Amino acid sequence: MTFTREKKEKWNLFEKISFRFLFLYFTLYVLSIFTASLWEPIIQWIGTSIFNIEYIFSSNGRGSGDTTYAYLLLFLFFCISSLGSIIWTFIDSKRTSYNQLQYGFLVSIRVILIFFLFQYGIIKMFHLQMSPISNSDLIQTFGSKSPMGLAWKFMGFSSTYSFFAGLSEVIAGLLLISRRTQTYGAIATIVVMLNVFMMNLCFDIPVKIFSFHLLLMGVLILFADFKRVFGVLIQNKNIGDYVLYPQLKKGDRTIIIIAKCVLLFVISALFIFTSYPRYKKNYVNPKTALYGIWEVSDYKKGTQRNPKKNWKYIAIDQANFASIKTLDDTQSYYKFKVDSIKNTILFAKRSNKIIDTLAFKKQGNNLFISGKIENDSILVHLKKKPKTDFLLTSRGFNWINEYPLNK
Repeated sequence: MTFTREKKEKWNLFEKISFRFLFLYFTLYVLSIFTASLWEPIIQWIGTSIFNIEYIFSSNGRGSGDTTYAYLLLFLFFCISSLGSIIWTFIDSKRTSYNQLQYGFLVSIRVILIFFLFQYGIIKMFHLQMSPISNSDLIQTFGSKSPMGLAWKFMGFSSTYSFFAGLSEVIAGLLLISRRTQTYGAIATIVVMLNVFMMNLCFDIPVKIFSFHLLLMGVLILFADFKRVFGVLIQNKNIGDYVLYPQLKKGDRTIIIIAKCVLLFVISALFIFTSYPRYKKNYVNPKTALYGIWEVSDYKKGTQRNPKKNWKYIAIDQANFASIKTLDDTQSYYKFKVDSIKNTILFAKRSNKIIDTLAFKKQGNNLFISGKIENDSILVHLKKKPKTDFLLTSRGFNWINEYPLNK
């Protein structure tokens, strides 16, 4: 095998060439996470000259990691790594092994995995990556969700499940820290990241490339212990003495332990302290004024050009926006800034620069909105709709189910 945690004095040709390729490829890939835009000129040339791509693409995926640019970047890295490993073989043909470089490479891969497992694990534990079911979600029809939106709401529905998924990633990261437990960490990483990758693949979530590479990194670390894993789990035999490389002196081990503790503290603190303000804003701070779902019981508009465009629901989740659903089941977001002191609402379509000022009056569970929208007078009477009216939020958890409720 290419990787091993033992010191091997002489590597065969395949082991050396494959290590050179993997070292170059993953080094380029990891660096590209932070420097993707620097490759823009050559990627644009590859796209237009080699693949004859006629549409516009760039390094800015706006949250997507599976862009044309990203795939072309992988193609470039594959070519560079292939050519580089050949050149490396010719200029370094007399070297018998790469034990020290391999050790440093695997340590680097572990650090990268720990960083991202902690990052995504902690924000899941705070229930921040996949947001909970919102008021806007409850009035949205099932069929209007994208596959990614469906997956996001599935994960976000249960804070307990989100915490469990995040904790699994954090535990995998913790197991990767120590050399004694890194094999267990690699197995845990493969299990966790395989689930993430399949979810990205099956629900069209545009992080397929990134999650697949994290999965591959876990596989590389596991392959370093392939002899032990295969011997114990498959062959069910004693593999004998297994001396890890390098053998560290007591002083070196102490320094490494201190460094690992510092690294663990820094990474944990970084993601906990950056996640808590968002957690506080979403779950601790008071909700925005008029928060909730308001169902229209009476709607009057000056011209009444299209009754199907009359409001049916107003769902308010954020401080400055509201989601409005009309009778034809069209749902759109609007600027909706509430001033509870003046009892006014600054209202406009999200794309409009001109903002109308509406007046509102709240009496218990009744809400009255009046004023002019784009020079049309409007008078709306709404009643607050409790979340218990929706099966999704009222069903709850049941230990005993005499019959399945699958609607």
